Amino acid sequence: MTKRRAFSSVLAWAAFLLIGIARGEMFKDGETVCFLGDSITHGGSFHSFIYDYYLTRFPERTIRFVNAGVAGDTAGGSQRRLAEDVITKKPTSVAVMFGMNDLGGNYVANPEEKHKLAQQRARDGFVKNMDMLVGRIRREAGEPKLLFITPSPFDQTVVKAGNQQPGRNDGLGLGAALVRELALKNGGTVVDFHGPMTAFNLEQQKKDPAYTIVGQDRVHPGVPGHLMMAWLFLKAQGAPALVSRVAVDARTGSVAESTNAEVTGLMLKEGGVTFTVLEKALPFPVAPAAQTIAGQLPIEKELNQEILSVSGLAAGTYELRIDGAAAGRYTAEELARGVNLAFNRATPQFKQAQAVAKLNETRRVTETTLRNYATVRWYLKGRQVNPDDLEAVREYVKTRKQSTGYYEEKVPAYLEGWNGREAILKKIAALEQELFAVRKPVPHAYAVQPFK
Repeated sequence: MTKRRAFSSVLAWAAFLLIGIARGEMFKDGETVCFLGDSITHGGSFHSFIYDYYLTRFPERTIRFVNAGVAGDTAGGSQRRLAEDVITKKPTSVAVMFGMNDLGGNYVANPEEKHKLAQQRARDGFVKNMDMLVGRIRREAGEPKLLFITPSPFDQTVVKAGNQQPGRNDGLGLGAALVRELALKNGGTVVDFHGPMTAFNLEQQKKDPAYTIVGQDRVHPGVPGHLMMAWLFLKAQGAPALVSRVAVDARTGSVAESTNAEVTGLMLKEGGVTFTVLEKALPFPVAPAAQTIAGQLPIEKELNQEILSVSGLAAGTYELRIDGAAAGRYTAEELARGVNLAFNRATPQFKQAQAVAKLNETRRVTETTLRNYATVRWYLKGRQVNPDDLEAVREYVKTRKQSTGYYEEKVPAYLEGWNGREAILKKIAALEQELFAVRKPVPHAYAVQPFK
């Protein structure tokens, strides 16, 4: 059994969870999509990887992705920043992911009665706060489409020292069930991170007890985990696998198929064939740091099919050249079946897609500066300090008897940069415009010739 088939069998149990939940749909041209959540959204990459897919797969669509994550936040706490971080952005879709800070800390192994009471209060509070949050989004943002994301796992099973907290991920599993109920009640799309990621983690830990799809702190996924989250999100939306499909017949000199691509100038030449291809999309660029997990998940099959097929060639080995540069060697049989170029690093399409992803990562990092400011503002509002009164902020920090560490460490950068945030906003807007330009596919000259 292959790794991908094994993983598919691990996930089979979760299929029933989607029954009765509204089927997702792809974001459309002109949309603004807000990702509202905690630290996993604030500093994470899953939404940026989703954006990579949209930028490269739908180059004719202009879609804006907005990070509205704040480290340490909850469904209840997010409401004191909702207007500033979400409503003012006029979103057409809002993806909500809370639970890690709302529920997990109340769960322990072998709970006593006091723990069970605290857990029930946490669950009741989570549902109440999510109901209030969703109601406000609907009323104040004009009924955007809603996507409910279950919390990613807390890795309580990886064999490593420190912060184990057995029982915490079980609490998040119960939270995931509550999220699915909320999605059903509100007619929203559910995106399940918790179930598939937990199952994958446990399967890998059978072979390597030190393996984790989550980060070393057991909470925050690294780049591979965020790629898995992006894949799960896109699957829930029904994202198409096809980049393009080009099929030519070297015997008759004809184009048999050109799906999401235009093929021109087909010529038979020296036992091979030459032609020009203008694809209408680029392959989905996977971050280099996530290459390992990309091979363990069916990402190529389900999201990244850039198929070239050449039939009618005489038996033998052929070299594929694109724009004059070698891009691979294949047998006549392989070419007749079709080869997938999506992960072929030698193709100009792959290189262009990676350039798009690199630029989008610059946009994400730049936007994270604003999220750091938003985190300070959320922290100050929770302590009845006006974040717009910078002198009051300085006085609060000066007189604070006990530092909270993470939040107060970000205050100096906030004090220095908040009044200059317009420059950051302009930089993000400029990067978006550059992204929309560099992702445009261009024609490429193909040659399939006998290799000697």
